[in-house]
Amino acid sequence: MVDTGLHPGHRRPLDRSRPLDAARAVLRASLWRDPVAIGLILASVAGLAGLLLYVHGWMPSLPHLLPLHYNSQGSVDLIGPRTDLYKMPGIGAVVMISDVVVAALLHRRERLAAVTLLSASVLVQVMLIVATINIIRLAFGD
Repeated sequence: MVDTGLHPGHRRPLDRSRPLDAARAVLRASLWRDPVAIGLILASVAGLAGLLLYVHGWMPSLPHLLPLHYNSQGSVDLIGPRTDLYKMPGIGAVVMISDVVVAALLHRRERLAAVTLLSASVLVQVMLIVATINIIRLAFGD
């Protein structure tokens, strides 16, 4: 028989501070003392900010409906309102925040995995920037 350490009748009430403990663990992580990790986080933030400014700057001159996606033959298969372009920075923000949280939790035990995850976040930002530039360029018939 395996002892799991769980004993019947010894239940504890739910502790409401557990999410706060997780947030504190992220903020106290060794990640924030690693210059490479900080550089990758700053690059991701800069890419996200640049993408948001680019979308915001082009928004007034864009047509109300944009081709947002093309199929493998190059024809449009998704048309949406121009405000859907704000989904690109939104996706970038979700990816960046998720990657930073997971990297902060991993960094102490596995620095290479954390740095790889942060590098992937930068790559996602670059891919979103390229996709957004192409959507805007093609909206004007280029």
